[in-house]
Amino acid sequence: MKIDPRLIYDVGLFDGGDTAYYLFRGYNVVAIDANPLMIDKARSRFTKEMEEGRLKLLNVGISKEAGTTEFWVSDVAEWSSFDRAIASRDGTRHTAVSVATEPFARILQRHGIPHYLKIDIEGNDSLCVEALRGITLPTYISVESECVGDSAVLSDDEATAMLVTLRDVGYRRFKLVNQWSGWTAVRSNGAAQLGLRLARKVARLKIRGVSAIADRFTDSRKTAALGYEFSFGSSGPWGEDVPGGWMSFEKARATYLRERRAFVAKGHSSYSFWYDWHATY
Repeated sequence: MKIDPRLIYDVGLFDGGDTAYYLFRGYNVVAIDANPLMIDKARSRFTKEMEEGRLKLLNVGISKEAGTTEFWVSDVAEWSSFDRAIASRDGTRHTAVSVATEPFARILQRHGIPHYLKIDIEGNDSLCVEALRGITLPTYISVESECVGDSAVLSDDEATAMLVTLRDVGYRRFKLVNQWSGWTAVRSNGAAQLGLRLARKVARLKIRGVSAIADRFTDSRKTAALGYEFSFGSSGPWGEDVPGGWMSFEKARATYLRERRAFVAKGHSSYSFWYDWHATY
């Protein structure tokens, strides 16, 4: 199968923020979500785009086999998951619903290979990546670096398992994006990363003249140049629009572990380490 250069998959539709951006950029979109509430909202929001044939909505969960499975709808909507430990973080109330499931490989066969594949499905992301083995790879992909419950403590190998899977299916260049700080790309050079953080802090001070200069050294200017206001929780820019340079696997792994260890050392819960991997080949 060949890549469709005008197609994007939004696996983990959530509130439709990412799908809205892809449509804004002129792409056709296949948006997937197991949560029927999210699909219903999207039908109302994107009626025109669906009628034009630019958007297909699939209310299905990704699994190893086709069937029907219990899905946990969390009161914190972005934590809804097939994994109850994720849906119930911090004791959050959650409700079970029965949803249809399908292997991701079948969806690819039916709808085609996208130019960009965004994955954010709270725990089942690896099933989508594994489905890419032996087929034409999407030019760009993004996926949550990890997704765990309250009490999970991961080894270095477990924490970098998604990166390893991306490499093993054929991706060779990587960017690490901090989802908490306005979709900023983490630099492999520790000094450069420290300088980036300092520039962001100075830019936020709003000191006449100084903050404007500091802003030139942050990632926000490149993101702003896209002409779109991303909503909190969205995956943000992708591909070459992500600031920073691409890293090799070795640099990406070392960079990730450096950032993760510093984060954990501050006493933060491991599940709040909210980073995405972006990759290409």
